[in-house]
Amino acid sequence: MNTLALTAAPRPLWLARLRSTAVPLAAAVAVALFAWAEPAFLSAGNLLGILRQVAIVGIMAAAMTFVIMTGGIDLSVGPVLALSGLVAVLSLDAGLGLPLALPLALALGLAIGLVNGGLIAFGGLPPIIVTLAMLSIVRGSALLLGGPDLHAVRDQPAFSFIGTGRLAGVPVSVWLFGAVAAALAFAQRHTPLGLQVAAIGDNERAAWLSGHRTRLTTLGLYGLCGLCAALAGVIQASQVHTGSATYGEFGIELDVIAAVVLGGTHLSGGRGSVVRSVLGVLFLGALNNAMNILDVPIDLQLIAKGVIIALGLGLGQRRT
Repeated sequence: MNTLALTAAPRPLWLARLRSTAVPLAAAVAVALFAWAEPAFLSAGNLLGILRQVAIVGIMAAAMTFVIMTGGIDLSVGPVLALSGLVAVLSLDAGLGLPLALPLALALGLAIGLVNGGLIAFGGLPPIIVTLAMLSIVRGSALLLGGPDLHAVRDQPAFSFIGTGRLAGVPVSVWLFGAVAAALAFAQRHTPLGLQVAAIGDNERAAWLSGHRTRLTTLGLYGLCGLCAALAGVIQASQVHTGSATYGEFGIELDVIAAVVLGGTHLSGGRGSVVRSVLGVLFLGALNNAMNILDVPIDLQLIAKGVIIALGLGLGQRRT
C-alpha cells in the first residue's frame, strides 16, 4: 500500500496567510465600500459613535477571548450584565453612593464568574452546561430583585459620567474599552498568561503535567469574564440612566462570541488573539452602523449579517 496516498496534502501557504488576515482584510474592504456608498460613514462623529456602540460588547469580548481559548465558553455574560447594572442602580437609589455601589456591582460579576470557573475547573463540569445554567439562575435572580421594570437613576452625575461623559472629546466608555483591551492584549503577549491559556486549550493535561496551574488559571479567567460583564453592565446602565433585569436578553452573549470567533479564536481552544477579537468587534459594529446609515431594512440586515458572519467563521475556524 502506498503510504503517501494516505497522507493529506499540506494546505497552501497563501491560504494559511489569507485566513490569518481575513478579518483585517474584510474590515478594510467593508470600510472602503461603506465610505464609497455613504461618505458620512467616515466622519469623526460617526466613527466615535461606532466605538461607543461597540464598547460594551468589546469589553466582554476581550475577556471572552481567553475563556474560548481554553476550549470553554461563557453563556452567562448577558444576565450578569443586567444584574450588575441593576445592582449598581438600586444601590445608588438606596443611598450607598458610587464608591460603594460600583465595587459592589463589579464584585458581584466577579463572584458569579468565579462560581462558573470553580464548577468547571474543580468540578469537572462542561462549560456550556455550567454557564447555561448560570444564565438562567442569574436572570431569575435579577427578576426577583428588580422585576421586569426599569429603575431610573436620579441625581447621580458621577455615575452618569461613566456612560455619557467625555475625556478629551472621546466617550469615557470608549476609554474603558480601550483600557481593558490594551491590558488584556498586553497580558496575552508579554506575560506568562498568554502561554498558559494557549497551553490549556491545546492540551489541558499536558499543560498540567508541564507545571501550569491549569485549574487556578481557568478559575481566574471565568472570574475575569464575569468582572468584565459587570463593568459592561455598569456602563450600559449609566448610558441609558436605568437598570433592568431584562437588559442583555436578546442574545448579547452571542454577539460577544461571534466577534471573538470572527476574530480568529478557535472554539476548540488553543488559538486566539485579543487584538483580533477587538477587530471582530469593530467589524461587526461598522457593519451594523453602515446598514443603518444606508437605511437597509432590519430583515435584510439580519440576513446579511448572518451570511457575513457565517462566511467569516467558516474561513477562520478551519484549521490549517
